[in-house]
Amino acid sequence: MKPLVLSKEIREGKLNDQEIVNCLDIQHNQVLVSAISQIISRKLCNEEIISKLTCISKFRDPNVNKLFGIDTIGHYSIAALFALDTLESTRKYEELMADLDDWDKEIVKRIAEGIKRSSTL
Repeated sequence: MKPLVLSKEIREGKLNDQEIVNCLDIQHNQVLVSAISQIISRKLCNEEIISKLTCISKFRDPNVNKLFGIDTIGHYSIAALFALDTLESTRKYEELMADLDDWDKEIVKRIAEGIKRSSTL
């Protein structure tokens, strides 16, 4: 399936939970952001998801992994760990944030706040 078609199916909720988790292995920014968004909205969190989000968090090259402006899929994945709000995801979020420079920390915090706002609407 083409990445943009898959991304649309993810956003429309046509995939089951495990299929969405499996999409975290696809190296396409639109697929990844759609899958992460569904994981957040469905409040899915387990060791496999945390591990995959941690791997994605390394994708912060703005020339390759750009989502919007200066935001990258790596920033979004770290913010997702915060949004999942479990003991394990929060621990990993704090660990990853400790390794970031101030610039990247501010980006992640802004994205996390946006996720938090949108989930309370």
